[in-house]
Amino acid sequence: MYKNKFKLFYIFNLLAVIIAIMSFYLKQEFDHTKTNITDAYNKEHIQFVKEFTQNIDTSIQEKIHSNLRKTLEENLSLRNELEEHLSLFISSTYKYLYLLERVPNNDNNQFKFLLDGSKIASEKSDFLENYEPLEVAQFNRVYKEKKAIFFKHTDIKSLWITYLHPIIMNKKVVAVLVVDFSMKNYQTISNSLNDFHATFMQVILFSIFLVLTILWFSFMDKKREETKDRLFKKLETESKKVFMLNETLEERVNEEVIKNREKDKQLIQQSRLAQMGEMISMIAHQWRQPLTAISATSSGMHFKAQRDTLQKKDILKYTDNISSYAKHLSHTIDDFRDFFKPTKDKSFVNYTEIIDSVLNIIQSSFDEKRIQLILDLNNEERFNTYANELKQVLLNLIKNAEDILIEKQIDNCYVKIKTFKKENLFIMEVSDNGGGIKQEILENIFDPYFSTKEQKDGTGLGLYMSKTIINEHCEGELSVHNGEDGAIFTIALS
Repeated sequence: MYKNKFKLFYIFNLLAVIIAIMSFYLKQEFDHTKTNITDAYNKEHIQFVKEFTQNIDTSIQEKIHSNLRKTLEENLSLRNELEEHLSLFISSTYKYLYLLERVPNNDNNQFKFLLDGSKIASEKSDFLENYEPLEVAQFNRVYKEKKAIFFKHTDIKSLWITYLHPIIMNKKVVAVLVVDFSMKNYQTISNSLNDFHATFMQVILFSIFLVLTILWFSFMDKKREETKDRLFKKLETESKKVFMLNETLEERVNEEVIKNREKDKQLIQQSRLAQMGEMISMIAHQWRQPLTAISATSSGMHFKAQRDTLQKKDILKYTDNISSYAKHLSHTIDDFRDFFKPTKDKSFVNYTEIIDSVLNIIQSSFDEKRIQLILDLNNEERFNTYANELKQVLLNLIKNAEDILIEKQIDNCYVKIKTFKKENLFIMEVSDNGGGIKQEILENIFDPYFSTKEQKDGTGLGLYMSKTIINEHCEGELSVHNGEDGAIFTIALS
């Protein structure tokens, strides 16, 4: 009897542990993604330096076959030509690029300029001008090992790295090609990811707090039940004579009371478990979308930084987007916590405001994947509804359309959003050219845990959740049918 009584208690505690495990798993996935982004940027940056220095080395070797310094000293036009070649690679990232020759002496600490790729005349060094490197050991190491090396400046606070590339002729190092380049963009990306990590940790801490709260209330419920059982047994013992006099009647009364109490407890626990299970699945489904957008934003930063086209305004834009996505992750928990509360307030909005808010999240993903977004907005009239829940539905429909377009590799793919008013209904249609939904499964598309994704990575809860929000909470209707190019999802609100 006691074992059956607390069966749901153990299930409830197991569910709390699952929440904690999911939280830490998401943190590990983020840390892994952050490391991959920064490592990939660093490797690509360094690989680019290696490639263009090798290009310069090849150019020098083709034009000069022996006695590098003498040739450059005698042939001014060739020297100017090679310096112009070096200057092609000068930028805010690759600020200094020059060719040095070591002067033979006792300590090998003196070098002279052979070529200087600086574009600013006041910063340009003269031919055979003296140069004393701060890290002379690194320069001598290149002459000794005949291999290119990277090193960071130990006495400079900013993120500057020097790359030394040996120019080898007749199996001897005759000069060193020096590239000083900045890792400031790398630091900017790293700082942005660290800021997001701080917000993400707040979400993890909230999840841990939620787990501890669940465990605490479960423990207290168990203790109260144990105390009740002890008191009941004690009362039963002390009142044994009274029970004996009214044995038949009291036994029936106690049996019905216990049965009713057990039924009530089971219904309450089942309701809590069902809602908790739905909440966990929905949160996981909703988090996947902003995390995908964050990954796309980071890739965009990586792409522009790799080609040295990352401007300050781009960095501000990307970091603002990442912060917005992080806030969306944090707010998602609050949204779903209040999801089943009947006290949620409605507000007056129009479809254009809802669409603009959702596009702030999905636009970068569409741009990266070259999906055209077509807006046909024909109604600005406001209506009373649950704005946040309507945004979640629209975001889910757009993301589903994006997934099917990418999965089927559709050429000239697009997603179209159309709004209009028909009689007393406010209509919004979301369509795509992904080929539509098979007729045999069209009627099952809103069933829970039913997914059409070929990779089987969908939870099957997105459309079920959307149907619940529109039909039950917003008192409208969500439907789907196939058009000429693909599926058309229709939201109708009064």
